[in-house]
Amino acid sequence: MSETYKNAILNKILSEFTSGNTSSAFNDLEKFLTDYPNDYLAKYNYGYMCQQLKKIDLAKKNYLKVIVKMRDHWQSRFNLYTIYIDEKSYNLALKYINEVLKIKKNFQPAQRDKALVLHYLKKPDEGINYINSSIKQNPLDYLAFNTLGLILISLNRLEEAKKAFLNAIKLDPKYISSYNNLGHFFTLINDYESALEYFNKAFKIDPDSSEVINNLANYFLNKGNYKKALEFYLRAYQFDDANPLIMNNIAIAHFNMNNEDEAEKFYQRALSLDSSNDIIKKAYSHLLLKKQKYKEAWSIFDGRLKLENFSHENTKHNNIKNKLWKKDDIFGEKDRILVIKEQGVGDEILYGSIYSDLLKKFPQTVFEADKRLINMFEYSFNSNKNNKFFPFGYYSNDKKKLESFDAILYAGSLGKYFRNSISEFPKGSFLKVDRIKIENMKSKLNFLNNKIKIGISWKSKREHYGEYKSITLDKLLPILKIPNIDFINLQYGETKKEVSDFIDKEKIIINTIEDVDLFNDFISVSSLLKNLDLFITVSNSTAHLAGALGIPTWLIKPKNHATFFYWNQNNNETPWYSSVKIFTSKSDYKESVNEIKNKVVNKFKIKY
Repeated sequence: MSETYKNAILNKILSEFTSGNTSSAFNDLEKFLTDYPNDYLAKYNYGYMCQQLKKIDLAKKNYLKVIVKMRDHWQSRFNLYTIYIDEKSYNLALKYINEVLKIKKNFQPAQRDKALVLHYLKKPDEGINYINSSIKQNPLDYLAFNTLGLILISLNRLEEAKKAFLNAIKLDPKYISSYNNLGHFFTLINDYESALEYFNKAFKIDPDSSEVINNLANYFLNKGNYKKALEFYLRAYQFDDANPLIMNNIAIAHFNMNNEDEAEKFYQRALSLDSSNDIIKKAYSHLLLKKQKYKEAWSIFDGRLKLENFSHENTKHNNIKNKLWKKDDIFGEKDRILVIKEQGVGDEILYGSIYSDLLKKFPQTVFEADKRLINMFEYSFNSNKNNKFFPFGYYSNDKKKLESFDAILYAGSLGKYFRNSISEFPKGSFLKVDRIKIENMKSKLNFLNNKIKIGISWKSKREHYGEYKSITLDKLLPILKIPNIDFINLQYGETKKEVSDFIDKEKIIINTIEDVDLFNDFISVSSLLKNLDLFITVSNSTAHLAGALGIPTWLIKPKNHATFFYWNQNNNETPWYSSVKIFTSKSDYKESVNEIKNKVVNKFKIKY
């Protein structure tokens, strides 16, 4: 058979496939390859047909055969890497993208896809140049603008990311991924109503998209409507029952509804499909910590270190991420260890409960801490003359200084070595304050009558979760009306007008100690806490400080989706702070506030 005739047969088969007779064309091409097994152009087209018909393993097998024989056949490499992207095999995808770019230098779609893969590999700083080059070549490529937006989010350039997604939508108003990603952008800046607007636009385009349905479920989860969220997650699961992230979200909804057994079932199912997924690991670890399965929890807890938001919050992470201690065994006795604070003063205080245990075994350890805590940590944990605590960035901002350490780890990673059973948690206070400072603060309170002294704090400033952890002074009114108590303001931030307006309205006194900086001066705040009979608070850094000092503290637990594992316990106690009693928030805090009011009255035997 002549080459011309053979090519005519092949073209006819391909034309038949393109016209919609896929099964017949596929069978004809298989017969053709039986007659011409060394026709690698036919093998490429056979791979393409397999890919379109979802016979993915067969498609990859044939593309690889073509690649071996045809060194300059970029199309087979192009199609192969798209498969690897779909399979989340990003390193393999990158290998063949680079081969395409070697054959077709600066090929625009490959540059765009390389940028996307680098984004998935958490290398946005490398991907940005490729996506910019891609857009310069084709400024009408909506896929490229969508990828640009993803990379800009990873680089924390959020407003630029928003513009990129809007450009993608302008170029293709029916491409739902850009709507989803724009909704994600608004979620990151806590504008949930705008997020819902874009998720609904995506839903109108494709109401059967599991991704869109999942995003709508996320909205209801963030609003605290867990039942509605679960309904949407289960609907998404019907369309995509092999998606581990949807399973993870179903587990989170069950967890928030206190259906722990159902939550664990879906977490385990999700991890069985994607055992290396750090999002799932972090979420599941919180359930395990609540169930006090500490060894299991800590084994996956460090999944948080690879998440995008962890890099955003911990600004020196790129300097140290490749130097972090990853072994399951503890360090050597003479090892020089650097422990870096967790983002958030509350978390830093929490894990500070492990510092004295660490220093006893490994006296060469030094710490990077929030500068507000350094003096207190030195006083509480360091009996030597040499400083142990340094400002955040002192070492981690200098790659040369980092080379002097045998092990580097974040404070939260210490749990796997020192907190594997209830018996290993502190039984009392672990932070100390100079007695003279406590007495000096006592003298500052002499203007108060000899009444019961109760401190109050009602807000959290933590990004993303603050509004869910905070309440208003009005909601605390039943407690603040109790007579014969001096209530003392321990709420950091700008509260002067809020407190003044409340006092004018309710004719109730809340005492503010004017010369105490409640945000920056932790020594003075601690001295003030040490002079209280009780501290009533929401979840914020002062709550952690009070717990660490052993102050009797009654904490109103935040709404479920904002609850952190240290408060999320099956009883009203936490192993992290023995002096903290937890009150679960119910019906917009009304029940928990009334419960606290009654217990204050009984505790101090107040009659009114």
